[in-house]
Amino acid sequence: MDTKIYSGTRLKEVINITELVSVHYFELAKDYKFPGEQHDFWEFVYVDKGEITAYSGNCARTLKSGDIIFHKPDEWHTLIGNGIAASSVAVISFKSHSEVMSGFYGKVLKTGSVQRALISKIISEASAAFDTPLSGLVTPKLHRRKNALFGSEQMVKLCLCELLIIFLRNEASPAVTSLKRNLDSGLFGEIVEFMSSHLGRSLTLSEIARHSGISKTAVKQLFKEQAGCGACEYFIRMKIDRAKTYIRENSYNFTQIAELLGYDSIHYFSRQFKQYVNMSPTEYANSIRALTDEAAGLFSDNEKKKSGLQHEQPQT
Repeated sequence: MDTKIYSGTRLKEVINITELVSVHYFELAKDYKFPGEQHDFWEFVYVDKGEITAYSGNCARTLKSGDIIFHKPDEWHTLIGNGIAASSVAVISFKSHSEVMSGFYGKVLKTGSVQRALISKIISEASAAFDTPLSGLVTPKLHRRKNALFGSEQMVKLCLCELLIIFLRNEASPAVTSLKRNLDSGLFGEIVEFMSSHLGRSLTLSEIARHSGISKTAVKQLFKEQAGCGACEYFIRMKIDRAKTYIRENSYNFTQIAELLGYDSIHYFSRQFKQYVNMSPTEYANSIRALTDEAAGLFSDNEKKKSGLQHEQPQT
């Protein structure tokens, strides 16, 4: 057969990411206050847990868990805690000159499980590609790992493009988003909600299975597929995550937190906390305070600069 009859089709790229600027994941105190910034690239802020206020230009928006906001190039923006609830946010910035990016101007969007999984994948692949800390307040430049996971940088780009395309598709077809939300509220979500309401005590696999109306084997399979771990393991992670939130909100001491989460002793709580967080409750609290103080220092410096400019007398 004459192979000359075949002709390839060059695939269209509706979104082109030219550079990745930074990838962050912050666990923030309730009184966190970022000084604000303005730069010539795109950035989005995704609220993983809690609630925070995002300011862009002259507009303030309250973001709750699952919300994502996009900041276009050269748009001033900042994040301020509400003084009540601690929050966890992912902040990812990148360069793109694709025309379709205009569809994200001024948008606050809701995420479904697919989008959340992609954001998690971006962070995971970025961690495999770069050794720059995710929690660093300022990232002048990402530093490549010497033994980076094969293809991790390209995976970041692919996942980021997929995330943006899905958002634009959903904006064009609201029914798809509605259907996705319905799919999200399934059995797994119901079980997680049940767990969340019982964080103050111990739960057995038998109790979880009895509540959900399925067998213990089915519960194990469900959590393996949806969370990549067992139900009891997931429950412990929920406890530790709630403990981290309590610490960031600074409403209880460590002994009270241990009691609220059903631990028999402060020592067992501290040991399990360190096992999952790789630092003690005290070390974690100190790290959160250090991040808050660093942001507050930058905020104070910015205010001083603004004040100096306002009081500067015109030269004659």
